Amino acid sequence: MVEEILLILLVIFSIFVVVSKKLLRSLIFLASSTLILVVILFLLQAPDVAITMAVVSTGATTILFLAVLKKVGLFK
Repeated sequence: MVEEILLILLVIFSIFVVVSKKLLRSLIFLASSTLILVVILFLLQAPDVAITMAVVSTGATTILFLAVLKKVGLFK
């Protein structure tokens, strides 16, 4: 039951990533959907994949995107 709710949230947040007009809001939805995917992976008993995904996708990619938005001037 919990997995189904998380999968529905993952689909909803992924749709919000695509339809969002503001880049920062889209980035927040992207990080949130990745975090939900990490929780799903933990529930599916794949902790090594979940930890790697959390570090790379949620952590490094979000920081990289924020740095690019700041460099371009869209995020102050």
